[in-house]
Amino acid sequence: MFEGVLDYVPGGADVKSKLNDTTRAQLLQAMPSLKERAKTLIELIDGSYFIFADRPLEIEPKAALLLTPENRELIGRLRVALEPVSPWTAATTEAAMRAFAETNNLKLGAVAQPLRVALTGRTTSPGIFDVLAVLEKQQCLARLGDQAPS
Repeated sequence: MFEGVLDYVPGGADVKSKLNDTTRAQLLQAMPSLKERAKTLIELIDGSYFIFADRPLEIEPKAALLLTPENRELIGRLRVALEPVSPWTAATTEAAMRAFAETNNLKLGAVAQPLRVALTGRTTSPGIFDVLAVLEKQQCLARLGDQAPS
């Protein structure tokens, strides 16, 4: 059903062109979390943007405000903290993020929001641990690297 609708919605052709075995599997994995937040099919498709987005991500203006020099530095440190995580699941990445936040005397939200922007280009998304699990390790580390200081 999802694919059939793409011919009739704005931006649908772009999403459809990026459907392959990997993105289909990621979409299926993300669907429960996407459905929770979407009231319409358009919102569901829009919410799945992070799966199909090309790197470097296009950052929404509101999200770009969160990419301060301090938060970019935080993203770089968080990337280093996430590199050894294995297996890469929602639970293991959550544990690593909580440990990182605690070690750095930060609230989880202070870590999660810059992470969300770096991974999705937006200030809203499915749960951040679901996003981490769906995108898989290499894609997450690459997107974090894109937003970290050089």
